[in-house]
Amino acid sequence: MKTITLDSKSIKKTIKQLDKILKEGFVPSFGFIYASSSFNIQKLSTALSKYNFPLMGATTAGEVFTDDTESVYEVDGHIICMLVALTDNSIEMTFVETEDNQDAYAVGEHIGMWAKSCFSSCAIITLTSGLAFDNDAYTQGILSREIEYAFGGAAGDGFLLEETFVFSNGLVSNQGVVALALDKSKIDIVGARAFGWQGVGKERIVTKASKNIVYEIDGLPAIDFYKRYLNITSQDMPQVGIEYPLEVRLENGEFVYRAVLEIDEVNGSLVFAGHVAEKAKVRISAPKGRSIINDVEKSIQKVLSEKKSFKPSFGLLFPCCSRKQVLGHLTHLEIEAVYRQCSVPLIGFFAYGEIGAFPGGYCFHNETFVTAFLSEKADDEI
Repeated sequence: MKTITLDSKSIKKTIKQLDKILKEGFVPSFGFIYASSSFNIQKLSTALSKYNFPLMGATTAGEVFTDDTESVYEVDGHIICMLVALTDNSIEMTFVETEDNQDAYAVGEHIGMWAKSCFSSCAIITLTSGLAFDNDAYTQGILSREIEYAFGGAAGDGFLLEETFVFSNGLVSNQGVVALALDKSKIDIVGARAFGWQGVGKERIVTKASKNIVYEIDGLPAIDFYKRYLNITSQDMPQVGIEYPLEVRLENGEFVYRAVLEIDEVNGSLVFAGHVAEKAKVRISAPKGRSIINDVEKSIQKVLSEKKSFKPSFGLLFPCCSRKQVLGHLTHLEIEAVYRQCSVPLIGFFAYGEIGAFPGGYCFHNETFVTAFLSEKADDEI
């Protein structure tokens, strides 16, 4: 498994870089491409249509990568791309356009069934677009098809919260998903999750909710809960609700964190990036400061120490955009923390929601740093 990472600030230069790499003899099996939403994504997608290997892409709230000089970069306004060459045919890719109010769980089921039709033992990398898309239900749908490993992120748009895109070779959608199926008999994949937020104050009860919309907390409009607790106005939302997410206690005692994406002042509801169950115990949470960087490093140490025989070839990073808001000029330290532990090529983007499904925890997250390491198995392991 070999990789090449490219970085540019224009569509034209990106295509020139790709053409140059191909002319020099590199033969990609597939690739990842992440772009700032400031670019004309339709134009970029059209330009990629000439390539005969699949590229899966998303718009971002910032881009991260390492280059061949072992430098770590956390940037904005770039197009970054990682090309991956495999020794065997062990991937398939699909692109699905969704519709308004389409059942996201059913979309996930479709992706899961498609992946299983490609490989009996598989993992999935997936990117999604659309601020209203129910990523939680989508991920649950994937896992319902007996798939244990799924990673990815919800596309961003530089904190504008207006329109996000996924794209590929000649395909682009502001309401769709792109998925890569990996043959786990030939590709090994290991995941890590790191949080770094903690609940503050007394737990409250969600008294009225439906999927990812919370209408009432302790019998009061959900929007008033945030306003009173944080002493803010409607104009401060939903941005403040990204930095101070809702801590949700699950039935098994674990916690997930849910960022606010939209508000409805008419009925006082809050639209979160993931599901919040009625009767769930919740409280507002706050970041733990610089210690969230240590949590990332510890998550990588843990997963690589538990599987000592695994030697990653490259890593995919899906950090939540809120971590960038909290850390500011220190954001690059999280990426450096990952690289210190693995010393392999990395590529990723700041997402509006993180998918990190593997045995031992919940699958869809906010405020989280999700990492997926990949490596081709040796012949004697297949």
